[in-house]
Amino acid sequence: MDFSMSLVWFVVGLAVGAVISRLISIKQFSQSKLQLELDESRKQLSQYRQDVSEHLETTNQLMTQLQDNYARIAKHVQQSKMQLVEQPVSQRDEINFFSEDTSRQLKQSLHQLDERRRQHSVPDQQPRDYSGEASGLIKERPRKED
Repeated sequence: MDFSMSLVWFVVGLAVGAVISRLISIKQFSQSKLQLELDESRKQLSQYRQDVSEHLETTNQLMTQLQDNYARIAKHVQQSKMQLVEQPVSQRDEINFFSEDTSRQLKQSLHQLDERRRQHSVPDQQPRDYSGEASGLIKERPRKED
């Protein structure tokens, strides 16, 4: 009976040892799993911070470019305003449809016109829209009677 009792106690000890080792291994597995999740979360947080940092840097660069472009546009508008609006137009800047030679000849010919031709007569009365007499364009032809 000693042997059978020893055997029973041995089996009970194995069972209790297996249960205890299982509990310890589950506890260690849970801690290991939690540690892995913690490490993964730290990696994700680090990546997120890096992404945010890159995003802010890119935004800063774009804002700087936008400010530079705005300054260039304002300068361009100011220069255009000076050229188009605020500069007085001189006679040389006027648009001339004729060549210089033609313009010169036209100006000379205007001064050489006969002054008699330049005098305008003032009519005594306003012209009529019709004449008092028949023009003969529309004549009534005598009809031939059948």
